Amino acid sequence: MKKMKLREFWDDCSTGRKNRILLEVSEKCQNSIETVRSWMLETRNPKGLNREALFSYIKDNFEVEIVEES
Repeated sequence: MKKMKLREFWDDCSTGRKNRILLEVSEKCQNSIETVRSWMLETRNPKGLNREALFSYIKDNFEVEIVEES
């Protein structure tokens, strides 16, 4: 399993994949597409359950573990 930062993962995705992620995560977390986009661009950070749902979604669907800087 690959380990990447969230922004690095996002930049590596194709446009079609980005759109799919935005739609599915938006629905799953009950947030707007713009909010999810801001998470992916790291201008805002997801909190609590949204964070867990986002990281779990990426791990389950793309086999990428999101790591954070310490």
